[in-house]
Amino acid sequence: MVRLLDAFERAQHDPEKEGHVAVQLDRLFDSIKDSGELSDDIQLHLEELEGESLLPDIVSNVCDWYSENSFSAAREALSQLETAIAEAEEDGWLSVAAQYHYWRIDLRAGLDGHNAADEIEEALVFLEENYSIISNTFITPIVESVLENTDDLSTAVVDRWITFLEDAATSHRSANQFNRERKVLRLLRQLKLNRDHSTDDVEQTLVESYRVEADVLEEGSSLRKADTLQSGVVECGAYMTDEKQRSWKQEALQARQSGIDDELVEMSLDDLDGVDEEDLTQAMRDEADTIVEWFTQVKQDYSGAYAVYCLTLSRSLIPDVNKIRLSTEEFVVSQLFQRQIYSPEAYSISVDPSDVETIPSAYRRQAGSVMTSLGNAMYRLISEGHLTLTDIFQVFWIGDSLSPDTEAFLTDALFELSDENYVPALFLLIPHLEASIVEAFRATGRPPYTISEQGTRQQTLGGLFIDNADRLGQHYSVYLRSRYTSREGMNLRNRVAHGQVRYRNATYLDTILTLFDILKCLITINISPYLTVFGPPQTTLSPSTNYGRDTDISLFADANKQIVGYGRSSDEHTILVIREDPHEERTDLFVDSGRINRYRIGETGLTRDKIKDELDALRDDHPDIPEEITYTWLDTGDLVFHTVENIIDGELTTPADSVPKDTILAQGTTRGINESAGRIVLKRLEEQDEITTVTIQGREEILRNEEKIQVFESAQQADRIGEYRAWNIATHFDSHDSFVAADSDAFQAVEGIGPKLAEQVSNI
Repeated sequence: MVRLLDAFERAQHDPEKEGHVAVQLDRLFDSIKDSGELSDDIQLHLEELEGESLLPDIVSNVCDWYSENSFSAAREALSQLETAIAEAEEDGWLSVAAQYHYWRIDLRAGLDGHNAADEIEEALVFLEENYSIISNTFITPIVESVLENTDDLSTAVVDRWITFLEDAATSHRSANQFNRERKVLRLLRQLKLNRDHSTDDVEQTLVESYRVEADVLEEGSSLRKADTLQSGVVECGAYMTDEKQRSWKQEALQARQSGIDDELVEMSLDDLDGVDEEDLTQAMRDEADTIVEWFTQVKQDYSGAYAVYCLTLSRSLIPDVNKIRLSTEEFVVSQLFQRQIYSPEAYSISVDPSDVETIPSAYRRQAGSVMTSLGNAMYRLISEGHLTLTDIFQVFWIGDSLSPDTEAFLTDALFELSDENYVPALFLLIPHLEASIVEAFRATGRPPYTISEQGTRQQTLGGLFIDNADRLGQHYSVYLRSRYTSREGMNLRNRVAHGQVRYRNATYLDTILTLFDILKCLITINISPYLTVFGPPQTTLSPSTNYGRDTDISLFADANKQIVGYGRSSDEHTILVIREDPHEERTDLFVDSGRINRYRIGETGLTRDKIKDELDALRDDHPDIPEEITYTWLDTGDLVFHTVENIIDGELTTPADSVPKDTILAQGTTRGINESAGRIVLKRLEEQDEITTVTIQGREEILRNEEKIQVFESAQQADRIGEYRAWNIATHFDSHDSFVAADSDAFQAVEGIGPKLAEQVSNI
């Protein structure tokens, strides 16, 4: 449904909402320019406005110009637009007036033999009087039109535009509106370039803008300070000395480390054993850099809206819950004890052990790292001018699934976000995440209701995430629960609803990530209109697959579970692992193609044919399960035994070779044999005299026969050859015969053996 009429009615009751009308006018004008025609919905809304506004007549004439090249219609539209501007100014609808000015310039410039110099000058007069109370969203298109038509303007008018932009930038700086300041400075720089003016002063002002903002942010958010300095280096590096660039980069690194300690309460870094904070900081910065560079390239190649579309469908941005679960292997017994969970604001929440949520305890901190990188990247994209409100509005409009009220609230939130008012933006976005999801499901004919004895009722937000995991995706469903509704996660929606969020914790990261989630939910749930407009995404940020890697399934090996078999797809991108879970008496299938999906395929004890039948049934609904798979089965003791033997054979190629027992066990896990099963096989091989296990220098070593021990014992007969040097000698030679035949020169090649010792050993 078109929102034009709703926006007009809203603005008539509250003139401060006239920005909503301006947004809809932008959408309307773009639609006319693209097709020259009006949809039935738009036509109906314009008919409702007849007699109340000049807009229906203006649109009719503009359509005639674009569809039929009617010069008289264009002239009439220009006259009507002049009247509409005056009426909008009289009503205080300044954003609407700015849109009309843009239409006049664009329309006049498109007429053969005409230029828009007069319209541009009139727009300049209007902006000189009103720029401080109009959003840059509506000013920027006018200035971009000036840039396209600079050659038609007199030097005096261009100088006035330069002065106007300089004054606007100064005004934004004084109000600490740094993003708005830099948007103006970028336009000013381009205008000066168009007239071959020096841009040194503008470039230095850009550098100063980032510096001043970083200093202002120092007391409030170290993370935002780090992002600001980093963006400054990216945009202004060419205008800075090498020394200043290094200084800013170092300062940004220190600020990010400080921000991780003080601001990322969700990550609980104190609970992460073995985490190097500098490594984590660098990894987060690198990931944010990757997202920013990728987004800007996609926008350059296609469009901003398309880049947003591809970004939301990027699989690498959502944490892999199955990988986290497998890496921690949370056993069923851990669920038998009641745990005490604390929110970031230290509110205690008692957790019922029967809770249906099964989010791993390590999930919150790992998800925090991934999503903080995304939030930092989006902040930089907005700050550097790559991600604009227009891009986001276009994504909303393509889906066309939001109600007028929800779209109005989200519009207000985007205006607040654009003005860097993150707290009100967050408190507008959070409740309308649920509204957006519900309305997107309704648009697909899938009402989000649950059936009870009393009839039907709308599902809770957590219920929406759980019951619609098939549509949202398993990993994203868990992420949404952890972030918004789970007591074991961030629980952001409920903390906001119950007033439990500290003011300082209502951060820009939460605001930007909530916006991302709204966009991703709208696209994921109701993807058909996006496929119609964009087609399948041509480029996304996706995790690397297993192509070109050795088969390694050690992540799936566990002492309490048995791997029945594993396989690799014919294209080598995907690894499948079939594992029995005796705790729950089920067999699980893991599909790892850079991201791990988990499916249940039946009870334990299934035959190979039955497992393949179950895989065929699953494949109908889950295309990530490949068709052609080469299997390796480990469902009998002999297969495990022979696999360990093959590993040993690969390591012990000569009579005097040895290999640490831990190495054999570790390689066993890469082939689906857990440590317990591996030790049993090694013990059996030793009992059968197939191998010998010795302890040397506190480490257990495995040998095929006694030759290495013979060399070791023989070498110790020489003076000053202790256990360490003797083992080095035994490791150096392939056999006892080669040891006996060696001369002093050969012994000098051994680590730790000099000429004198070499002579002694050679004379044994």
